[in-house]
Amino acid sequence: MSRDDRRGGEPDGGPPAKRPAATVGPGLAYRLLLLAGLPALGLLLGWLVPLIADEVAGWEWAPMRGPFELVASFDDGWTAVAGPVAGLVLGTGGGLLAYVLAMRVTFEGDTVRIDKDGESRILARAEVAAAFLDKDRLVILDAASRQLLRRPTDLEPADLGRGFTAHGYRWLHEDPYAGCYHRWVPGSAELSAAANAVLKAREHALGKKNATDVEELREEAQRLGYVVREEGTRQYWRPLRPGAAPD
Repeated sequence: MSRDDRRGGEPDGGPPAKRPAATVGPGLAYRLLLLAGLPALGLLLGWLVPLIADEVAGWEWAPMRGPFELVASFDDGWTAVAGPVAGLVLGTGGGLLAYVLAMRVTFEGDTVRIDKDGESRILARAEVAAAFLDKDRLVILDAASRQLLRRPTDLEPADLGRGFTAHGYRWLHEDPYAGCYHRWVPGSAELSAAANAVLKAREHALGKKNATDVEELREEAQRLGYVVREEGTRQYWRPLRPGAAPD
């Protein structure tokens, strides 16, 4: 049995021992970036912008001249203090907000909860067949190979892997269906008219960067029996695992 196919749990293959709730959250490097790096960057920009505001405001071709003209109109002594303070406050606020909205995966009892961007998704252990990272996205599959969850994440792969396996879930190091995807082209003869219509609408939503429609149409494609993923606005599809019926 390969390492990818091993499950967490007891040595005899029985159900995993009950563990206290545990959360996989942002790693040290990511926390430092958000809580120290962004405030430092804000402080630097707050100090730098007043210094160059007069010069940039005089460039007719410069983009976003308006903010520089506004800063240049203030007294230099005031902006020398207010600029760094404002930059520090904005950088700190942005870092704290990004930290609060970052993904966290919590294992408790027979459920796994994924929190990100102020939204929560709770999955029962019985629903989850496997989990893996597809580039920067956490993907959780069910037994029919549907993607129960596909969300961007900055969590460390090693931390996620340890979290899933320690709580009895199957963690894979790659997409087991990666070789089954096909590039979608409009009107593909291999797809039903309904599936082609959904992917056409989803292509439009991807171009408009409408994340809500993109996700809803991904779910609709799965109800029709197809799993979809994208690279930019290019879409790729595969059928559900052989033998699995659409919803």
